[in-house]
Amino acid sequence: MMKKIFSLINLLIFGFIFSQINVEEIKRNVKENPKDYFYNYLEIFKTEPKKLTQQELNQLYYGSRFIETEYKMSNYNQDYETIWKLAKSGMSRNKALKIVEQAQANYNKNPLLDGVSLKLSYIYEALNEKSKSDLYSLQNSLIIQTIENSGTGKSEDSPICVLIAGEMINRISSLPNTF
Repeated sequence: MMKKIFSLINLLIFGFIFSQINVEEIKRNVKENPKDYFYNYLEIFKTEPKKLTQQELNQLYYGSRFIETEYKMSNYNQDYETIWKLAKSGMSRNKALKIVEQAQANYNKNPLLDGVSLKLSYIYEALNEKSKSDLYSLQNSLIIQTIENSGTGKSEDSPICVLIAGEMINRISSLPNTF
């Protein structure tokens, strides 16, 4: 366990320094031209995420770090008990009906926030809205793919690059137990 924690700290420290993701270029692009390098990609991501290339997904996901959003992890944590904890695979239709409106509103404020698209997928699955469930599931998969494609996480030269520590913990727990 201690080795995993040490590895997590190392990956976080070295993540933005040695990463294959050019964070400085992404930051410059987003700051100088947010419409072209963030908001246009975000609109595609919300409706047809398969159209985005890996480079565009990198720009969108890592660029979100440099954009002010209305819904942050602290908001997610505040809403956890009343919305996100209830949104799980196999949830009842009645529960889904009670939380879908607020969950969708929060997603609209920050669709890239860790776990939000996956939870919406569960909600729409419970509501038998397969196309929406599939869309949100795909979005979640693309976010995970973007993180995983940033590096292997097996060395300092190839770290996994994430925006928040919780995403790193999720990635570390999915690695084979080689630490």
